Amino acid sequence: MWKTGETPKGERRVNVPGSMNTTQAFLAVRLLRHLLTTGDGGDSFTFWDLKIILVIANRPPSGKTNNHLELVRLVYGEVERRLEHMQALGLGEEAIKQSIGIKGDQHMFFAYFITALTRYGASREALERMNDYQKKLPKPLADGTYTENDWKMILKANGMWMLVLRGFAKEGLEEELLQLFNRLVKESGVKYLSAIHEIMTTFFAERNRVKETKEWFTKPLYAGSINPKTYMVVVRFALRNNEQDWLESVMEDVVNSKPSKEVWDVVLQWAVLAKEKGVEDIKAMFEIMQSQKTEDPNEELKPDSETINCLISAAAEINNPYLAERFAMLGAELKLPPTIQTMIIQLDYRLDAGDMSGAAEVYDKLQKVVQGDEDVPVVNKYLRALCAASQPPLERIISVTADLEHRHITLEPETAKSLCEVFLRYDQQFEVIDTLSLHTVSYSLEERAIVRQAMMDYITNRKISTARVWDCYQLLKQFFPETSTEERVRLMDSFFDRKRPDMAAYIFGHMRGHGNPAQRPTSDIYVRCFEGIGRYPDAESLRMVHNMLKMDTTVELNTKLYNGLMLAYAASGDPIDALGFWREITNSREGPSYNSLAIVMWACELAPRGEDTAREIWKKMVRMDLEIPKVVFDGYLAALAASGRAQEEVKKLIGEMERGLGLGYGVGVETLGVTFNAIPTMEGKNAFAEWAKLEHPEVWAELEKAGRRETIEGPKYNIERRFEA
Repeated sequence: MWKTGETPKGERRVNVPGSMNTTQAFLAVRLLRHLLTTGDGGDSFTFWDLKIILVIANRPPSGKTNNHLELVRLVYGEVERRLEHMQALGLGEEAIKQSIGIKGDQHMFFAYFITALTRYGASREALERMNDYQKKLPKPLADGTYTENDWKMILKANGMWMLVLRGFAKEGLEEELLQLFNRLVKESGVKYLSAIHEIMTTFFAERNRVKETKEWFTKPLYAGSINPKTYMVVVRFALRNNEQDWLESVMEDVVNSKPSKEVWDVVLQWAVLAKEKGVEDIKAMFEIMQSQKTEDPNEELKPDSETINCLISAAAEINNPYLAERFAMLGAELKLPPTIQTMIIQLDYRLDAGDMSGAAEVYDKLQKVVQGDEDVPVVNKYLRALCAASQPPLERIISVTADLEHRHITLEPETAKSLCEVFLRYDQQFEVIDTLSLHTVSYSLEERAIVRQAMMDYITNRKISTARVWDCYQLLKQFFPETSTEERVRLMDSFFDRKRPDMAAYIFGHMRGHGNPAQRPTSDIYVRCFEGIGRYPDAESLRMVHNMLKMDTTVELNTKLYNGLMLAYAASGDPIDALGFWREITNSREGPSYNSLAIVMWACELAPRGEDTAREIWKKMVRMDLEIPKVVFDGYLAALAASGRAQEEVKKLIGEMERGLGLGYGVGVETLGVTFNAIPTMEGKNAFAEWAKLEHPEVWAELEKAGRRETIEGPKYNIERRFEA
């Protein structure tokens, strides 16, 4: 039997985390599902435990919510299972409440469930659940009234219906929204009160549906008054849709209706946003406001700090920081002390205006009085602005981050990204380590990817020194083990491009040793590494990667892999072993590819007596009547030329190429270039050059334009030979 009863008081006082990110929710789902389906079936969870999970899962994350929704469904499913079991045992409502053992009852769990469904995009499911729930609600007495407890249940149900209504609006489901509204009015007697008025008006206003917005806004309330929030929605709607005349008539009616102080704040914001009123005009409106009475005779109408905040926000909204400052001064003139919200608004608009010194002044004041975390979004914005400066003030940045660390605040991913970019740029490695260790551990995989991308971009930036990007790679490896194989291959390629095959091979090795088999190199990645070593040879790196391949039981050798090995060994000064891989290819079921032929011809060019092997291969190709690609033909010429003993044969073959013979190509710059470069003696090179100038003057002239370099083997033309496995 599961545990019941209230948890100890000390346990109830344990701080509940603010929210879960998407990755934490995903892991929680997997763990909870395992616990519920093995052993005691999750009976060790108390109802209190399940409630805490629902409370936390109902707090929206910054990213995707599908895992949160799945977690809520899983937890509520367990609650339902237990409640159904109790009911099957014949327990009544009161007995079940006592068994649950915490403040609230079974309906509390259902309310959490409906809240999550409507919050996370499953309002249609919430509607189905509410339909079933509605059937179980108590019926009225003979005189049409309800008992006190029954009436409380009806009110709770109506509250949940409002959640479904709001959920449809949030998800943009107009048809369902209107159908549910009409049904609630008809079947449940729901009245058109301010909450529904706000939902319906806001839905159409946000979509700039002028006719419908006006209809729902002007529809008379059953009782009470319009929510100030709804008025602000309508103000912005009217400004977007050029409905200022209609809006002015609305505001006139509002002023004449003895509005509350909160509604007067809306009127004042309208004056700034729509009528472009200044400080003196607002002062005059203060006098009008103070001369009026509200519906509540005990309410005193006079501006307060919240009024000033509204005015400053309105000025900031129209991008008028000067007017915002004047409203702040008006607050001081009226002896209305700035609140924390005042400072947050000031910091925000000063950042938008690029007033960094003014922002610093407000920030310093704010940090002396702030107690909660309401300033966190704007402080993140402040940090990003500091990082975006042409000359970022490092001392200031470090000071602000220290303030947040002292308060145990987790930075937003975009802020952590900006900080890492700046700290990396100014070689502040320890600050990067602090930023990553303090913040990324709390991020979801999607959020971590934002920070990781900044480090990826830094490492692959060719303008930054190899030593510094290697240090950054070490941090990436340490803090982001989830880095994908695609990203690791990109990093490996970047170090090959820096002509550091040793570092590229180490990255490959880190991939090979990863704890997650899904992130280890595939056959294609081995090939990619061998191709890189083929471009930038390094015998030690080659041996290391080849040994990894020998020990890798998950990778099956094929022609492409053998091609890569042949290419890498040939480039690293070991053409004999390279030709050994050619023999492996010819003995395999798959056999050679055209890329194999191009690479083996190059290996023959480099190997002692390699022309013999090249001739054997050539004869076989001719005998099989294969279509011979130009790169293979050029490679064969180079292999023969490298022997120093076949110049006449080479010239004859070039003549055949020139005549076509159905090859589909003729003599090109590469043909003459690779042949010249392969000839081992200076005497042979000069003789070939004289012949080529005479027989192929135009092609030779193009070759000479490419230029040549001096090597220990004599002059060589700048012909790039890039092979692919």
